[in-house]
Amino acid sequence: MSAPFGVEARCERASVSSGKSTLWASIRVDPKNKGLENERAPLAVALVLDCSGSMAGEPIEHVLRSVEILIDLLTERDQLAIVVFNNQVGVRCGLTQCNEEGRRLVRASLTGIVADGGTNMHGGMEVGAGVLMTAAAGLRRAMVVLSDGQPNVGISSASQLAAYTSGLRPIGVSTLGFGIHHNEDILTAIATAGSGRYAYIPDPIVARVDLARAALAHGGIVAERLELELRPTEGVELLRVLPATQLRHGGHGVKASIGDVFVDEFRLLALELAIDISPSSKGQLAELTIEGHTPAGASYNVAAKLVVDVHGGPHVVDRDAQRDILLMRSDAVRAEARAHADRGAQPAAVSLLRDMIKVIEASEGFVRNDGSPLAEMREQLEDEAANYDRKASDAERAHMRKSAFQYTPTLGKQKDTRQAPAALVGLSHGVQNQRWPVYYDTALGRSQDNEIPVPHESLSRRHARVMYGNHKFVLVDLGSTNGCSVNNKPVTHNGVELEDGDIIKLGDVEFRFEKKKR
Repeated sequence: MSAPFGVEARCERASVSSGKSTLWASIRVDPKNKGLENERAPLAVALVLDCSGSMAGEPIEHVLRSVEILIDLLTERDQLAIVVFNNQVGVRCGLTQCNEEGRRLVRASLTGIVADGGTNMHGGMEVGAGVLMTAAAGLRRAMVVLSDGQPNVGISSASQLAAYTSGLRPIGVSTLGFGIHHNEDILTAIATAGSGRYAYIPDPIVARVDLARAALAHGGIVAERLELELRPTEGVELLRVLPATQLRHGGHGVKASIGDVFVDEFRLLALELAIDISPSSKGQLAELTIEGHTPAGASYNVAAKLVVDVHGGPHVVDRDAQRDILLMRSDAVRAEARAHADRGAQPAAVSLLRDMIKVIEASEGFVRNDGSPLAEMREQLEDEAANYDRKASDAERAHMRKSAFQYTPTLGKQKDTRQAPAALVGLSHGVQNQRWPVYYDTALGRSQDNEIPVPHESLSRRHARVMYGNHKFVLVDLGSTNGCSVNNKPVTHNGVELEDGDIIKLGDVEFRFEKKKR
């Protein structure tokens, strides 16, 4: 049987001159499967709920509403448990089949939950892992931590919690962050170590897709515990790997763990190589092997080679490799810019992002806003630079930062094509009298990847989102630079419910919201 993933290794330049130089290469690992909903394995899910005092008010209300949504996302093939933690940890509901009776029992277990006390996140995860160990064979075990990410009892640092989480494999761990002041660094570190997803949940009503990604992703793994072994040939040295990962050097080359492959997400690596090639070289720079395991335990090895043509004169650029390399370099620059901004060095952050934008724009064949992944990344860098550059309140900055964390260049965008009973009508700035249908999940912004693309400079790449659920329409600002308003009232990170005839302003562009008559 063929491997459930494919491997492609390419150099940024298809040819090089002999002698010393540096060269970037890309390694792409693609799943060979269908969509997440079609391929998802049955799950045993432990929801680990933060009920500490810092969650009081809106955050705990959002957590409980999110649990209600997650209950409905699971099927009779799945089992669900509820664990709560503050200073202490308790099991509200053990693993329960998600049939009609099971859903009733799980919902009943949520009654009487209040927010109080400290935050023993490690304790909650430890108990959640213990519950999952009782899951029946054949169920994929997953934990989802719903928290404001401010642990202050027991293990509490991002590095310590990540190290603990990595030891829980094969249990997968995802995190959902609630409250404008939740600690995304801690929750991201846990999700990364657990080969899961982090999602920022400003309001559960408008975040069904994000909830599904985080909670159900572990049932959509096609290969786990992927490991790269790179064997450079003589005259080739590995300088760095992006994203940064711990390298293990041995007699046969360099090894690195690169995580799992999901049905809706591929893996990308960018390698910077120092090369010293003789004129007679056949151009093979390295051999590599990717080893991975299916959730059922089968092991697969896929081999590839990094090869270039060695000659003088002009050298052809491999645009696919260049795209993937620039995506990884840009993502590394985003992380570096965040670190600068966290230290209060916003000008340095802006400078890094602007410099990377120039590199992308100078790349061969680049076309701005053509809907390609590289064009999307360029717009993301532009928005993040603008956000660091502008004056904003602490709450606005926190919302922008958390929203930026959501963007992952290797994750496919799930679209909900169900039409909702409403439309948006353009009123100004080049969209006058244009009419767009509203879907259950409708993104608006200047990028072509949005359901409603509006190429106006005052809009962010993904500016706002209109969601339909429970017979309500809600507009949420996605951390935009120039903000949103409804009937001249600013829209906060919590969003606002829309009514027929409302005037929506995104940046400088106005729309009228129209509900369809029943």
